[in-house]
Amino acid sequence: QYDNYAKENTMLVNDIVKAKKKTRMDNAPEKRVELHMHSKMSTMDGMTDVKTLVKTAAAWGHKAVAITDHGNVQAFPDAMHAAGNDIKVLYGVECYLVNDSSDVVINSTDRDFDTEFVVFDIETTGLRASHDAITEIGAVKICGRKEVGRFETFVNPQRHIPDNITELTGITDDMVKDAETIDEVIKKFYDFAGDAVLVAHNASFDTSFIKQAASANGLEFKFTYLDTLELARCTVSGIKNYKLDTLTKHFGVKLVNHHRACDDAAATAEVFLKLLELLDERGVDNIDQINTALAGKADIKSLKTYHCIILVKTQAGMRNLYNLISKSHLDYFYKRPRIPKSLLQKYRDGLIVGSACEAGKL
Repeated sequence: QYDNYAKENTMLVNDIVKAKKKTRMDNAPEKRVELHMHSKMSTMDGMTDVKTLVKTAAAWGHKAVAITDHGNVQAFPDAMHAAGNDIKVLYGVECYLVNDSSDVVINSTDRDFDTEFVVFDIETTGLRASHDAITEIGAVKICGRKEVGRFETFVNPQRHIPDNITELTGITDDMVKDAETIDEVIKKFYDFAGDAVLVAHNASFDTSFIKQAASANGLEFKFTYLDTLELARCTVSGIKNYKLDTLTKHFGVKLVNHHRACDDAAATAEVFLKLLELLDERGVDNIDQINTALAGKADIKSLKTYHCIILVKTQAGMRNLYNLISKSHLDYFYKRPRIPKSLLQKYRDGLIVGSACEAGKL
């Protein structure tokens, strides 16, 4: 009842009956083995002591249980002592993996930098190629490092453009209502591109929509394409991030009407030419050389981290895991302990590597 003195609700107890607590058990005839478990050593992702976790798994009849705290192995000693002879502990970690191998060029080709490039950008109704639609395509064709043509068109997405997208891009339903649909536009874009190398900033996003549209219209996507975002990460240092507007300021390139496809494509084309000059300085003069020449050159701090489960298989693997943990904290720490893919490959012996949660690469 409400207590006027305490000024809050209070409980008045008239009777107390002791009851026996029901202990939760695992009654499955075939027990599972948990390969992804966080103790209180995982910041913001676990609250339970590892001793309690291990003893609970043992009481449930589990044969083994893995310890995979975020980025550290602090729970290992307590897990070992708690297990005794009742259960096998699988020692591991859920690490923050960064792919420092170079993915600048996809479907690489043996061509020099005087070949034809089509630098393009798209605007869409959302972020998912499988659900959203293209509203604008802008492209600049470069040959011999000079602009030789442009392609600009609105696309009727045949749906309402969300208000937040209109606020970002400035593209309204009225602006695209009389435009051709993607069925017609994608064919014209293919005709414009020919067999040129496609170039885009964060190319995986733009090409995903192009691939989706091409597939829906019976067209194959066989283009070689290059990502200026990844190229900049491997060649440009000393900037806070690698967004298009940051790069245009760094190179002194004019960017007007940001988030409009035609203007973004033009700015990206100028940035791309600046990046080619940096490749010239490194002695790279062929598209096929780019990935190899830039492997391991990316700024680790700027790369996206993915969760990845690493489990120890052998005693050598335990030593390798300790090496990975130490280096991730001492040499590659930025907001969180990062493990470059190249480092994981170096210390790969005796380890089992698998996918993690929704934050994993898969």
